[in-house]
Amino acid sequence: MIIDLSSLVTNLKENINVDQNVDTSSLDLSSTNIRSLNNTYFKGKITRISDDTFSISGVLSGTMVLPDDVTLEDVNYNYEIQIDENFGENTENDENNIEIVQNTIDILPFLWQNIIVEIPLKVVNDENKNKTFEGNGWRLISEDEVNTSNNSPFSDLQKLLDSKGRSE
Repeated sequence: MIIDLSSLVTNLKENINVDQNVDTSSLDLSSTNIRSLNNTYFKGKITRISDDTFSISGVLSGTMVLPDDVTLEDVNYNYEIQIDENFGENTENDENNIEIVQNTIDILPFLWQNIIVEIPLKVVNDENKNKTFEGNGWRLISEDEVNTSNNSPFSDLQKLLDSKGRSE
């Protein structure tokens, strides 16, 4: 998503409005849990703060398709990210990796960083939230159902010691 900054550099405009779909087809999703990105859209503006420092602010929104943590089925996860960052040639702590080349910038890597930060740790479809798992002779229990004294590795030993104490 290449933006021409010439009108800001020459002081023709105070800001550049960006209001468009983001083409995410070139992004490498293989290192993430994201299966696909849909309807990715950025609406915001870029302003000039000083000779070599710019500010980008706006809202990045869209839908991530992620695997369900229970069934691995596709789950649509809608996101909306508020962005307000500075970038430029001599910006302190410039971790945004936005490089200005001949008065143009590609903000796609910066938007991608913001999407990655927004990936949730756990995604469960509403249908699977209260699903119980059990089979022949086993069942999965929640942490609330766990009784620590019954699940202690020493509980059988304690029972043996208790029974010996009663027999004497």
